[in-house]
Amino acid sequence: MNLFRLPIVLPAVCLALLTACGHEEKKTAAASSVPVVHAVTVQSLQPSLQTVLPGELKPWNKTNIFPRVKGYIGVVKADRGTVVRKGQVLAVLEAPELVASLNHARAQEASAEASLIEAKARMKASGLTHRRIVATSRTKGAVSANELDMAYARMLADSALATAANSNLAAARAQLAAQSQLVSYLTVTAPFDGTVIERNISPGELVGPEGNTKPLFVVEDHARLRLTVSVPENLSNAIQKNGTVSFTVQADPTKEYTAQFARSAGSVQESNRTMVAEFDMDNRQGELKAGMYAEVKLPVARNKSTLFVPRTALIQSTEGMFVIRLNENIAEWLPVHKGHAVDSLVEVFGALQPGERVVAEAYEELRNGQPVRFR
Repeated sequence: MNLFRLPIVLPAVCLALLTACGHEEKKTAAASSVPVVHAVTVQSLQPSLQTVLPGELKPWNKTNIFPRVKGYIGVVKADRGTVVRKGQVLAVLEAPELVASLNHARAQEASAEASLIEAKARMKASGLTHRRIVATSRTKGAVSANELDMAYARMLADSALATAANSNLAAARAQLAAQSQLVSYLTVTAPFDGTVIERNISPGELVGPEGNTKPLFVVEDHARLRLTVSVPENLSNAIQKNGTVSFTVQADPTKEYTAQFARSAGSVQESNRTMVAEFDMDNRQGELKAGMYAEVKLPVARNKSTLFVPRTALIQSTEGMFVIRLNENIAEWLPVHKGHAVDSLVEVFGALQPGERVVAEAYEELRNGQPVRFR
């Protein structure tokens, strides 16, 4: 009887075995369709960074010297390249009418002084006369009331004339000072210690404050130099106060110079979104020239720790920049902003936390919300 039932049992067993094998194959196929990615953790770092920016060397002081009065160039005492001291005469102008006005102002002052002396003498005499008449009037009938009033009025008038004479003298002295100042402008002097880098005049030339497009001289002080650097907006808060920078110039690219941080604008310019920072340098040896361009190695540091991921963890798409965060076994695209690069790591800003896992080698085929396996 068992022999008759055996053919019926065998097909059922085979069917069960085939079904189990099919389920295993489906599970294997499903598992093989889930991508396997390498995961790394987001790091919180505060590294010392260095970036290279273009800079320009500018003189400590530089000025264009224009004539303040109209006159003819009489003597030129400085030329291009002349090293001058503050107050040194560069040129002398000739203007006879200004000298004549100065002499007239001196005469007016002398006349005003004489008038004041005369007015004071009259005021003193009328005052004495008034006091004597007052003393005499104490004797009944000796002086009439009209004579007493006339003496008092004369004293007041002489006092007013003396006050007016004093004011006239002050005005004459002010006029003399103004004329003296104008005459002093005929002598052109250096405003500070420096070097004449441009001369645009010759003896006999007529110059004046009106219509003069070119300066008489250009003087600059390059014993100290200002290294100016336009710092991009994203680095404007990372400048180290009281720090130093190193730089090179094209005239001697093998030599590296250093400069001390001195000041910054503290404001980002709207035109180019940069902040101007200045670094001072002692140039008394004259190794560098004002106007040179420099390649500046600028150390920058964040005031707090920031997040870093590998360069390969970033994806640049038409919608922006992303990292793929691993939320358990699900790929999650997270928008970020890129910062500094340190070796193989890149600074990122976004809704990330230190220690979170991201895909080390991200690629666009790994879509948002897709299941993944990671190692």
